Amino acid sequence: MIGPRSLLGGGRAAPQNRCGWLWILARLLPDRADPAQDSQRRRAVPARVCVRTPCLKPAARFAAGWALCGLALLTGCTTLLPGPAGTGAPALHWEAVAPGVELARAAPWPDSVVHVVRVDLRAPALRVAVTPAAERGTTLDGMPSAAGAIVAVNASFFDLRFDARGWTVSDGQPWPQPFAVAASPLLACDRLQRCRIHFDVPAAPAADWFSVVAGTPWLVRAGRARTDDDDAGCANLCAREHPRTAVGLDAPRHRLWIVLAEGRRPPVAGVRLAPLAQWMCSLGVHDAVNLDGGGSSALFVNGRAAMARPANEPAQRRVANGLLVLPVTAP
Repeated sequence: MIGPRSLLGGGRAAPQNRCGWLWILARLLPDRADPAQDSQRRRAVPARVCVRTPCLKPAARFAAGWALCGLALLTGCTTLLPGPAGTGAPALHWEAVAPGVELARAAPWPDSVVHVVRVDLRAPALRVAVTPAAERGTTLDGMPSAAGAIVAVNASFFDLRFDARGWTVSDGQPWPQPFAVAASPLLACDRLQRCRIHFDVPAAPAADWFSVVAGTPWLVRAGRARTDDDDAGCANLCAREHPRTAVGLDAPRHRLWIVLAEGRRPPVAGVRLAPLAQWMCSLGVHDAVNLDGGGSSALFVNGRAAMARPANEPAQRRVANGLLVLPVTAP
């Protein structure tokens, strides 16, 4: 994996996510009012940038640069540093797997495989669910409640007794014996499929929570993706390459995003959290949280495994629970 570069550093790698506008800004703003230098900089601007933002006179370019800066900050991702080289705003090929559910596969970084599920929470024939506490300690494909799911993914971190980290709620019933509640941001959905990610976790489950899973740490918060500096505080979990499972919501909370990265099978090692967060932000994810990963990461689509297993753990791991996207059948 290629680490982030300075915005104005060698190579000028195009930044990840919609903050790619800031790369154009770096090209537009002159360092000093020197006509000779400005002429040299203008020749260095790639043709594709000149097509999008015609090569203007210095004063006009200065004004245009600041206008683009304002636009970048208003349109979502406020992370200023680029992600791994070669990323940028991704163009995904979406496959419809059910009405309101789409699946895409991407390779945002060298030797990477990432699966993205996009769920329209307004679709009347879908509901988000969490497997019940009675099924904990089972592989995801062995949980009875996951049978018939359009999409099933692993969810919560857990201890040796398969108690789940943070608040977990299945069909309105909170799980017993949660741990590390205050430090576990969560995804909570009510009966009407109104979902929200909570970073400031309440001391008790809300009365309208119907389906809830928690994780750690946060990935994207109010449009700001975590950075390498954020990852420095949790080096083993955050700053090393692992298989990953993550969930997020767009700004209006109309779409649920489920992202899984393969890993631990050479040459596919996995992904660090900061690049994953920045890439999710570029997709339009406004809030996101990391769920259990590593050998726990699992994705099933219409009952079939949709992601490769780690080479050192080919069998499905027993987990605490799963996050499900289920069809709603007519009564």
